[in-house]
Amino acid sequence: MAPKKSKAAKKNKGDINEMTIMVEDSPINKINGLNTLLEGGNGFSCISTEVTDSVYAPNLLEGLSNMRHESFLCDLTVATKSKSFDVHKVVMASCSEYIRNILKKDSSLQKIDLNELSPVGLATAITYAYSGKLTLSLYGIGSTIAAARLLQISTLVKMCSDFLMQELSVENCMYVANIADAYELKETKGAAQKFMRENFIEFSEMEQFLKLTYEQISDFLSDDSLQLPSEVTAFQIAMKWLDFDEKRLKYAADLLTHIRFGTISAQDLVNHVQNVPRMMQDPECHRLLVDAMNYHLLPYQQNILQSRRTKVRGGIKVILTVGGRPALTEKSLSKDVLYRDDDNVWNKLTELPAKSFNQCVAVLDGFLYVAGGEDQNDARNQAKHAVSNFCR
Repeated sequence: MAPKKSKAAKKNKGDINEMTIMVEDSPINKINGLNTLLEGGNGFSCISTEVTDSVYAPNLLEGLSNMRHESFLCDLTVATKSKSFDVHKVVMASCSEYIRNILKKDSSLQKIDLNELSPVGLATAITYAYSGKLTLSLYGIGSTIAAARLLQISTLVKMCSDFLMQELSVENCMYVANIADAYELKETKGAAQKFMRENFIEFSEMEQFLKLTYEQISDFLSDDSLQLPSEVTAFQIAMKWLDFDEKRLKYAADLLTHIRFGTISAQDLVNHVQNVPRMMQDPECHRLLVDAMNYHLLPYQQNILQSRRTKVRGGIKVILTVGGRPALTEKSLSKDVLYRDDDNVWNKLTELPAKSFNQCVAVLDGFLYVAGGEDQNDARNQAKHAVSNFCR
């Protein structure tokens, strides 16, 4: 009987060993075993690194969008007067501050009426919320901006604003300016107005120009930064707008006060302004012409006759050189008055009555005065003959 007991004991021992092996092969013990390798200083660099799945976010948005189209787990309805849309609260609230504030007050709400919006505008805003993408056009962008502003989706408003500025052209700049003004897009409105000022001649040839209101064209013509080749051009553009509709003639005198007649030469006043019937028939318009002619007839009183109509449009501060030697190594003198532009290039502005150097120069009331100087050099390049010239 003793040997039988011995065999049973061996069997039990084998069972115990088999159970021990199973425990050692478990995943937890394997991981613990690997960790001991790191703790044992085997040369591993144990640094945590954040990794990102680049397609996770797009796939998540696509999945949510598919769920919306299937009306799966939608828990909110947003509606215009004529159409409603099933959406997810969490998506719309994360995108729209307006909806988030409403749901904060009552998270169990199941419908939000947005009767001020058009179906197209609301649908576009929902598409943006679920994808971050849009197909924009000038034709329907007004409804999109209206929805973005009401729903308080600032990123969508910014996207529309950037699109409008990107699409600016001579043909649509007035439309863009009006859209920007209607929806209080200050940056876009400023960009559109700047574009029109910089391209005012081309814009004045467009049909949209003739649709400007009196206030709008007055703002343009009173702008010091309006870029025009001459003030005669400004006068002709103003008359074009006035002559388009006889009802506008009542604005003639007020509008033409924005023309800088004092900066138009006497010859051009005679050739291009005096021969316009309105300037002779309308007493107030005629007074503007007479004042400009008197300004030119009294050159040495011009400094006390300064007004907005004598201020050069688009004037900028520049550095001038008056006469002198073009270079220190040259003995020849110059009578040119030069100015340096933004590209550091010297350009001729006008010229003195005679060549000279070492003259006295002063700027007073917007006028340049030049007095004295010398007009000859001796063999050692020193002054030899003083002059008594004075000019303005």
